[in-house]
Amino acid sequence: MMKQNNLLLLALKQIFELSSVPCNTYRFVSAELGMVRSVKGTLEVSEQIFMLGQPYRLTEGRILLMHAGYIRVRTNLIEFTLSAKQLIVASPGTILQVLEVSNDCELEMLAFTNSLMEGWQKETLLQMFLQGRLYVQLDLAEKEEKRIQQFFDMLWDVVHDEPFPREIVRSLIAALFHQIYAYRMREMSEDKQQRTRQEEVFNRFLLLVNKYAIRERNIIFYAERLYLTPRYLSTLIRQTSGRTVMDWVNEAVVQEAKLLLRHSDKLVYQIADELNFPNASFFCKYFRRLTGKTPHEYRLGK
Repeated sequence: MMKQNNLLLLALKQIFELSSVPCNTYRFVSAELGMVRSVKGTLEVSEQIFMLGQPYRLTEGRILLMHAGYIRVRTNLIEFTLSAKQLIVASPGTILQVLEVSNDCELEMLAFTNSLMEGWQKETLLQMFLQGRLYVQLDLAEKEEKRIQQFFDMLWDVVHDEPFPREIVRSLIAALFHQIYAYRMREMSEDKQQRTRQEEVFNRFLLLVNKYAIRERNIIFYAERLYLTPRYLSTLIRQTSGRTVMDWVNEAVVQEAKLLLRHSDKLVYQIADELNFPNASFFCKYFRRLTGKTPHEYRLGK
């Protein structure tokens, strides 16, 4: 079996376990890159590509091309529905929770480590991706979908060359990002005409929450970063989302706590310290108040 890279573990672990060889008609796995050409149905999608029902942090970047059905996900606190003729690009570090997968879901996926693309940061979108600052969900026109499919087809063909053509693969991925950037600029231009100022502020607020909630749980911090008064920010967030500033901050903290409880061996007091709680007792009460479970119960899957 080919060497398994830890950075691809979450995305590709199940693929390795499906067969005595990691590469077959529908899957290709190397130390730095994985491709899945055909994934269909709830069971296959949830077992091979996602960890259904629980949040986890992507350790590698992923590009998904949806062909049929839908997947309902929560990404960095916001719920989205991924559907046919959509392209999804998620950076390493993206926090993802898959909530539902339709029975007719069909997709293909490209996953790769940051090390594969070292030296290609000159591409704007690719640089954002490698820095963990990118989540893109694009609706593709028929012509655009065919163009993206051509990139997937070419990559699939090239990765099977011997020896592995690393520089060609890197060039194709960089070109793919350049194409995605063009599509994204088109969609952003259309969105900007429809988006209100309140929605723009709300989106910026969520970016700050995802970045700073572990350390900063005071509304004044977020208001100052957005050049608003705390009172106005509170009103705006409630009007836009139906939730309070602290609701969003608490959700981000709990999400991080769940990640650490399920995907690390750290003790509860260590997690409490990492999340900037004064002690483990305070953290346990906080977690139970917001989830209905103790950290120990959540870790055990109760």
